[in-house]
Amino acid sequence: MLLKPWMELDAPRKRFVVNMAAVIALIYAICIAISASVLFENKEQANLNHAARMNPSGVEKKHTPPDPLPAEGNYINVTVGTYVDNIDSLSIRDSNWSANFYVWFNWTGPKTLDPGGKLVVVDGNIIKKDLLEEYHGDNDTHYQKFRISAKFLKFFDTSRVPIESHMLNIYLEDGARDGTKLRFVADKTSNVSSRVAIPGYKVTGHGTTVKPHTYRSSYGDPRLAANDKKTYTQYIVGIDIARANMGVYGKIFLSLFAALALALSNFFVKPSDVGPRFSLPTAAYFGAVANSYVANSILPPSGSFGLVDYVAAFGLGTIFLTIALALLSNFIFVKKEDKALSYVLDRAMFLVVGLCCLAANIIIPWAALG
Repeated sequence: MLLKPWMELDAPRKRFVVNMAAVIALIYAICIAISASVLFENKEQANLNHAARMNPSGVEKKHTPPDPLPAEGNYINVTVGTYVDNIDSLSIRDSNWSANFYVWFNWTGPKTLDPGGKLVVVDGNIIKKDLLEEYHGDNDTHYQKFRISAKFLKFFDTSRVPIESHMLNIYLEDGARDGTKLRFVADKTSNVSSRVAIPGYKVTGHGTTVKPHTYRSSYGDPRLAANDKKTYTQYIVGIDIARANMGVYGKIFLSLFAALALALSNFFVKPSDVGPRFSLPTAAYFGAVANSYVANSILPPSGSFGLVDYVAAFGLGTIFLTIALALLSNFIFVKKEDKALSYVLDRAMFLVVGLCCLAANIIIPWAALG
């Protein structure tokens, strides 16, 4: 379909078409490389942050390292364990999630220590806490088990939504005693129920650890200097989740892909038919804008660009390009009266723009895939 008209063109016109195709392919290649690189680096950094978060001595990027706790001291070790029973809700837009979990404490020492009574959920609120079981032995061994319902604040990394991965964390501390008086020890029997399910996600891993956590304040304690700091031991539960499949991605961008197909079809409309030649990409443009609003409705307000914005930008840019190329083809067809060049240019641009757009929508999501 394209070979015969192409062979009939002279060298200067062939060179014009080739140069146009090369420029457009180069622009796409640069934009794809930049977008994919940014998203890939974000994915790698997120993985490093997750690993550092669950490493007893690791420090996440942009986080201040905690002050070390003294190796020796008059403190009590309390073994802490958890069993996450279910996750009630997860909202990326509202930056929160909630769960029900069991937590237990084992310690040797005074009965009055009562670690469950002084328990604090960092970056969260305890909605309900029930003491289910309590045991106090004759040899100063003690045990408590609670069932807790809590809601957690989490600022999700939305740069790779909707094919991202996250780590959900539960941070537990003793609210009254710092690391010089009480230290948590992670119970290796901690676990996550197989019933834990989140629509659209799958649980890919879980773990627990204990780390020091320093507060840069003396809390106004008159017994301390104003510049004193307190370091507590923090028990951390980490639950890794990732999108179960590409279904959400396809549902979000289905109308954008339909708009792109509509815009690309205008290359097969005769350039002199100005009405349909320009109405198709114009309608597609409004459809892409509407899709952008739908896609961003699942995200919290943010000034940063992510996968949703990159895909939308490529879609809008492609539709705008089809309009610009339609103007050029119309000029060549009507003003220059070169129907052969206009025909070849339209078919060549359909192939180049279509393939570049397809490459963008494969490479960029692949780079972000969690």
